[in-house]
Amino acid sequence: MSLSSDEFDRLERLMYRPISTRPDWLKAWRNEANYLLYLARRAADNDEEEELEELEAQARDLADTVEARLRHEGLW
Repeated sequence: MSLSSDEFDRLERLMYRPISTRPDWLKAWRNEANYLLYLARRAADNDEEEELEELEAQARDLADTVEARLRHEGLW
């Protein structure tokens, strides 16, 4: 099984998106996103479909949250 999901790709792109000023919350968010991607890769390697679906939903929520926060702070 491979880790090919638009939500995981979106989350990874957000992690590495350059931002002119780094807000205080960004480092913690990147750590959380990185851990979620690690869990997703592990679930994909172990063929855990159900867990992978749950992690995909979490990735979507996390990406939505950070995009909204970046827009709100004028960094998007």
